[in-house]
Amino acid sequence: MYCPHSGCSFTAKQIDDVCEYFWNNSLDLAEEILNLGFWKKLKSYSMKAERFQRFTLQDMLYLDGVTAMLKEMSEKVTQPEDLKVFIQERHSSYKTFRDSCLQNLLMKDLNSIEHTPAIQKYLDTYREVMKESDPVYFVVALLPCPRVWSWIAQNLQLPDHGAHYIRKSDNEGGQSEKRFRPILKKYLNAAEKVQKANDIFRRQMQNERDFFCSS
Repeated sequence: MYCPHSGCSFTAKQIDDVCEYFWNNSLDLAEEILNLGFWKKLKSYSMKAERFQRFTLQDMLYLDGVTAMLKEMSEKVTQPEDLKVFIQERHSSYKTFRDSCLQNLLMKDLNSIEHTPAIQKYLDTYREVMKESDPVYFVVALLPCPRVWSWIAQNLQLPDHGAHYIRKSDNEGGQSEKRFRPILKKYLNAAEKVQKANDIFRRQMQNERDFFCSS
């Protein structure tokens, strides 16, 4: 269950998998996301093309914004070595995916697209976390997105002939979040760090929910 109080009685060593600890504490938000009208419309093939187009463009703004922040973090973080490499690899992966999406959409940039309040708030949370002295919290902030997409893909029953099945199948493997586990286990090595990271994870899950609510 979610424990919102910093005085919760546990130690970092008592938590075998911090990623699962964060996820279990925000499972209520994941359930909310899965039960939103957005997915019901998607499954019933009743979603208007304009609505899905709006969702796609806002998702692209998210991707572009996080890619830019990862670039900044990859230049800022020089130590420790494994954390630096992790952030550099995440930046490379995000940039490759962002560039591929732009190419598929026949777009050069996203400068003319306005941010919805939900996406603006999501990106603002990232920027707030960027100010933390310990870059591991930025890594935590990245985790909810791949984690929730993987979980939705596993639980969303879309027929394989549907127009959106490719997006579902792209997220089913859940490989992305597995990269986070060794880094977070190593650097979230105190109860207060775990609790702070848990709060950041839950805020980002709330941002995921708000994004889908507004889509």
